[in-house]
Amino acid sequence: MLPEPHLSGDATDPDLLPGARSSDEMLRQALHAFYRENEDRALELLQAVLRRDRTNVRALYLSALCAHLVTQEQALEDACARAIRVAPRHPYAIACEAVRYLFLANYSRAEDLFKQALSRLPDDLDLYLGLGTLYEYSDNKSGSAAAFQRALELDPDNVRARVALGAVYALEGEFEAAMAEYQRAKAVEPEIENPHQRLGRDYYYEGMIREAATEFAIATREEPEEPAAYFYLLDCLRRLERADEALDVYLDIKQRFGDDPELTSGFFEHFNMQAEALSALEELCRQRPDDPETLLRLARAYRDVGRTADAVGASERAARTSFDDPAPLVLLGELYLELTEYGKAVDHCRRAIALDRNAQSAYTTLADALLFLGRQQESIEAIQEMERVRQEAWEQYQARFSGQDRADAERL
Repeated sequence: MLPEPHLSGDATDPDLLPGARSSDEMLRQALHAFYRENEDRALELLQAVLRRDRTNVRALYLSALCAHLVTQEQALEDACARAIRVAPRHPYAIACEAVRYLFLANYSRAEDLFKQALSRLPDDLDLYLGLGTLYEYSDNKSGSAAAFQRALELDPDNVRARVALGAVYALEGEFEAAMAEYQRAKAVEPEIENPHQRLGRDYYYEGMIREAATEFAIATREEPEEPAAYFYLLDCLRRLERADEALDVYLDIKQRFGDDPELTSGFFEHFNMQAEALSALEELCRQRPDDPETLLRLARAYRDVGRTADAVGASERAARTSFDDPAPLVLLGELYLELTEYGKAVDHCRRAIALDRNAQSAYTTLADALLFLGRQQESIEAIQEMERVRQEAWEQYQARFSGQDRADAERL
């Protein structure tokens, strides 16, 4: 039998969660959050349910699915391991393994396991949502549409399925049908994303920038306090070389959201507006002088604009405030290499590797720095060690990707 895992996540006392007086009530709240596309909140509530009821296999399956959607691998593994421990033959335990294979991108095995689970629970909404998600990731548009349509037959007001079906339509170029689904979802849950913003993003990622700009402009008029559409609209107008309109939107952004550097910095980084991102990050660091993540973002922004010495200073501060994180050390290695301070580059790369032997870029920087120092054999050894680590990681992935299901092993 597998050892009992410890479910990761927020350790909030479930009794303190608003309105959560019982496991059943918390599960209802978790389902509401999940069906309304709030995976983070759903996962928090599901883990609270599981601290009270360790054998709730439905909550375990949904925890695994939410953990996959928010890329929390350990939470996913913990939920799957417990499901196999408590009920290896249950369809939801089989579905947990399906989610695990989905995370590993073994789509054919995940599909087989979802279908096994559905053969025993043929009208289960949550399993169809999982199957539809699998088909989304594997780019099976017809399968995804069919799964979400079946989910909507079971629950016509399911916002997650409605939005997902709209996204499938958009991928097929059926933008009017997509908009209709987004609007139906918004009618059920007014707090979700604006339909014009969703459709604008669909156009945007299809390269239909003019159409995207039109939709984002409508979204800003309908929900003027929601920031995302403004930033997308600004980028569209810049791409279309509509400079005067772009400037108007930029000034609107500064007026509406300029006092929130946490918000604006992320958008400016996303759209590669380096000067604006740097200014917002500097203000954010003044507000949070000891936050290592913000310091690291600032260091990268400095590097992007060629201010290498400032990037070193911010990285050093990040390393001091987060001594067990290899990322600032990896960046410092790269920066010192650029500054031709090869001894310091070697030192920081070795420290990063000591914290995380899978820090691949640290090996290449280390090898380059050693080579510049004339230490050719050590440079070769660094590359050889990188290849060994990479091969080990690949073999471990392959073992998980193609190995026997843990649920199968428990059933034997």
